[in-house]
Amino acid sequence: MERISRRQALRHAVLAGGMFATAALMMACGGSQPATPTVGTSSTAATPIPASQPSAATPVPASQPAAATAAPTSQASTSAAVPGQATPGAPDETGAPAPDLVAKPPKAAQPITLRFHMRTGGEKSEPAIYAYRPKEWMDQTGIKIQLEPIPGDSNYFPKLEALAAGGTIGDLTWTSDVASQHSHLVHFNVLEPVDSYLQTYKIGKDEWFSSITDSLTYDGKMYGLPKTGHPGDSYIWVNLDMFKAAGIPEPPEYGVTFDNIREWANKLSKGSKDSRDVYGFYSSVVGLQPITNGIRQFGGDVVAKDGVTSLIDQQEFADWLNWEYQIIVQDRVHPFSQAIPNGDVASLFAAGKVAMVHNQRFFQFAARNAVKDKFQFTSIQFPRGPKAKGWGTSIDTHSGTAASKYKDEAFTLTAALADKRFAFLVGKFQGYLTGRKDNLEDLGPYAGDHFIQLQQKCTEQNDPFWRAKNLRATEIQDALNNGLDEVWLGKSQPDKDFIGSLHKTVNDILAKPL
Repeated sequence: MERISRRQALRHAVLAGGMFATAALMMACGGSQPATPTVGTSSTAATPIPASQPSAATPVPASQPAAATAAPTSQASTSAAVPGQATPGAPDETGAPAPDLVAKPPKAAQPITLRFHMRTGGEKSEPAIYAYRPKEWMDQTGIKIQLEPIPGDSNYFPKLEALAAGGTIGDLTWTSDVASQHSHLVHFNVLEPVDSYLQTYKIGKDEWFSSITDSLTYDGKMYGLPKTGHPGDSYIWVNLDMFKAAGIPEPPEYGVTFDNIREWANKLSKGSKDSRDVYGFYSSVVGLQPITNGIRQFGGDVVAKDGVTSLIDQQEFADWLNWEYQIIVQDRVHPFSQAIPNGDVASLFAAGKVAMVHNQRFFQFAARNAVKDKFQFTSIQFPRGPKAKGWGTSIDTHSGTAASKYKDEAFTLTAALADKRFAFLVGKFQGYLTGRKDNLEDLGPYAGDHFIQLQQKCTEQNDPFWRAKNLRATEIQDALNNGLDEVWLGKSQPDKDFIGSLHKTVNDILAKPL
């Protein structure tokens, strides 16, 4: 009975991680400094709601990752400014980029309102992106913006496709391409290419990382401007007090090895393997981003550059799989579901029940909120082996639609949502980096923050995410999750037979038509 219960518990733990990973996929850029939107929001193309002043009292929707609301006692910034904790009007913009627009649309002969699709709650959880910068753009252009929120779950992109098919899609939209959703919209001609507009407004692609612009280019044309191109699950959060108590020196920010992590995880864990009181390591193993980035740090990948060949049968995949198997199944230093109330890993971390957490950048703010002043913690880079490849670039964009009647206006708004001023506001209020090469130059007093610096380094190491030629990334994700679940639950061994079967499954998906 114990063996069955343990498997069930681990299944729930893995599923909890899956929900965490799904939230990361859809909300990875979501900070949560509360603010009342300064642009209208509506589910239809209604008249814009009059702008209101930012308010610090608006609650953050539960579906959004939380940002910090209290100053941390760890990871002290080299600047007095702490990204993601600024409040509107704070006098900390010395050296910040001016709000002036690089690309201004033609003067309109009549009033214009742009319809802007975005994820529900973004105007509150990401005010820099959907309130502050759009307000500056409206003030300088005289054009109104109507936010049209769509729930940021698996229905977001089908909703966009339905609007496009029905001829009712707006002028621009948020997109993501981790599971080829942006690519689907490009394939079905929903989005407008930007090349001619870049030339008209004298904006160079080299402002952004090439890993991002290359990912947004199809048959020589680029679609959308980057909101970000973050490196996914490339970070580990560390409870420094637990390290000190265990006699382990504070880990370096870079250069930690896979052997280090396993050794520390076992030393930091407490209690028997079947009933841990403290777990050494939470391993992110569900979803395309953590699986891809984990394999890449061993030198492999999921799909070859040709987009039609699985690389699951390569030794690098086996090396990653066996390392995770040791952590989760053999050592049992990864927490089961009964230790993760409501799948809330940040609360588990704050309670001192897990010493290290592997995750995406949103966890920084979840941890800050949960830990407050309970203990010192820091973040380090996930291990990179001697054959490591670049982190998979997780793309978010704002893209004009092909159906828009106001394409110049829509493009100039997307340009404002990807420029230097945008980078500063996102860093200041959300604590995240954008897709710009000069992020640190744009951030003024926030550039010296530890986690900002770590994000920048990982982003500089990005490579384009693999792309299935038939765009069936969601099916591949399901196949990986379902297959690997058998290993994490102890039902399958990470041997040649298992790997060969999973390799065939992925290849069969890649062989399907678009």
